[in-house]
Amino acid sequence: MKIRLNGRFLLISCVFLLAGCHKLEATTRINPDGSGELQTGVGFSAEERANLEKQYNNSQDFCNTAQAPANVTMTEEKRGEETWCINTTSFKNLDELRALYQQRTGITINQLEVKDGNFYYDVDIDTLSEDSSFSNLTELTWTVVMPGTPLTHNADEANGNTLTWKPAPKSGIVNLKAESEAPRGFSFPQCGATLAIFGVLFLQVRRHKKTSEVFETSEV
Repeated sequence: MKIRLNGRFLLISCVFLLAGCHKLEATTRINPDGSGELQTGVGFSAEERANLEKQYNNSQDFCNTAQAPANVTMTEEKRGEETWCINTTSFKNLDELRALYQQRTGITINQLEVKDGNFYYDVDIDTLSEDSSFSNLTELTWTVVMPGTPLTHNADEANGNTLTWKPAPKSGIVNLKAESEAPRGFSFPQCGATLAIFGVLFLQVRRHKKTSEVFETSEV
């Protein structure tokens, strides 16, 4: 999925990711059909906000909510003395989720798929490299709401289908791994959907052929 960002929105987003230290909360909700929602929140202290407002003259719309693209929802939230800019984007399938993840440097997707009736989630986060989006964070909370009951995981916290990782800042490459049940109704991969369609067509043609043979026999 390609997300079209206008120049100003992209500039402000990059500034938020690269300027100073800040907190990041990322929540991925994956539905049983493979669609879902990715919500990313970046938290700034009062001092960080003041510095950015002075540098980029955006005090009237600090989170740039007015310039968000049509497919992105950006909101501003106050949490005590902190300001949180929260970006929410929906995805239709796992390929679109993969594309959303890959827009951020420092994340490697090892596995993100349904296989043998289970859903597999395996991602590496680089919290140390200078060119990583995660290297300047003072706090990172990464949450995934799995599409089914978790079977195995290495999360720090688990609550039903919700798994949460809280890596320490600058702790190197952190692996986030989980496996869950894949409920019926999970989206077919493109090739699987094609095979399913051909299967239905084959059964319809076969049924029609048998019906025609019965009518021909009756007429004789």
